Amino acid sequence: MKPIALFACAAVVLTAAQAQEQTLQLSQALAFARANRPSVQAAQLRLTSARLSRRGLGAYPATRLFIGYQNNLALDGTEADLAIAQPIDLFGRTAASKATGDAEILRAQAELQAVLALLQADVIDEFSEAAAARALAQNAAQIQEIAQRLYDSIRTLVDEGKLPGVQLMRVGIELDRAKLANGQRNAELQASLQRLSGLVGMAMSVEAFAELSVNVIDPARLPGQRADLLLLASEIRAAEAETRVAKLGAAPELEIQGRRSPWQERDQQYGLRIQLGFPINDFGKSRAETAAARTKAEAARKALADATRIAESELAAARTNLSAAQEQIQRYQAIVQNARALVEKSRIGFTEKAITLVELLESTRALRETEEGLVESKLRLAKAQSAYLKASGQLLEVPK
Repeated sequence: MKPIALFACAAVVLTAAQAQEQTLQLSQALAFARANRPSVQAAQLRLTSARLSRRGLGAYPATRLFIGYQNNLALDGTEADLAIAQPIDLFGRTAASKATGDAEILRAQAELQAVLALLQADVIDEFSEAAAARALAQNAAQIQEIAQRLYDSIRTLVDEGKLPGVQLMRVGIELDRAKLANGQRNAELQASLQRLSGLVGMAMSVEAFAELSVNVIDPARLPGQRADLLLLASEIRAAEAETRVAKLGAAPELEIQGRRSPWQERDQQYGLRIQLGFPINDFGKSRAETAAARTKAEAARKALADATRIAESELAAARTNLSAAQEQIQRYQAIVQNARALVEKSRIGFTEKAITLVELLESTRALRETEEGLVESKLRLAKAQSAYLKASGQLLEVPK
């Protein structure tokens, strides 16, 4: 294949790849991630399963139909050949089982929220990393442009005999460094976009940092928002329900039966039977299960108290980092403006021989460092916002 054809094919492939990439906002990326990630779908299915299980646990005791036949009535005269029996939940076994199902639903909801919170933090962090990589790549391109302009200016002065050739060599080194940095930044951008696309589940691109809306919350709201605390609360509910079920293991069982006389008898007779069964001795099973469930509930309460205290400290730390990151953004923006003005003045001053080449290069390097510092401060702010959302248990609203 000819070189021209090779370049043409490469151009077609690159155009197709760019067409497949979509530039998305953070909310859209989160929506796609929630819709495409199998981990979210698995958590949703577990929640559906818990709800179905709760319907089964909360169902009333089943009605049973007995149909039998025996050739000798003398063997057992107490059995009916046709009978229907309906247990009566007089002591609340159904309600206790239903409470167990409610606890399982709470657990599944907490697990789903935990998956969504983790996914949200990962997407925000990778989205911010990609935005930072793009900003650094743009910064590197601007630095290369400045270095190219400086190189062209120095070359003109060298050609006119106003500067020695060594000055051009020095500026050429800076230009080569700028080109290398630009290539590296673009490679980092592509790698970051690939990681983000893997998280979201589709090829996507990022233009700039997202403007996150972070609401500062009262620490008292943490137990109702953080997934780990909700999970421990569901364990308490489950243990309390197990306690009720264990206690009812020693309760009597009431049943109403409708019976028919044996098939061999010519005169068909029907009657009702109310039967109450008492467990006399379960060898300590009910008592042991009740004590175990109570101990489990107490352990979960202590774990919840400890986790709540840690969560409050994490929330306070995240708030401190968020405030510091917001303050750094404002300071860096002012520094970058001054650095850009200094570079422009230095370039004009060098052209007019008011300053040296070294001073011009130093001002250019200072601009590069301050602009990179501004990008890094924006990245720190985005990650601080993500950390606060995670510490507070907040989930961002996304379009459906």
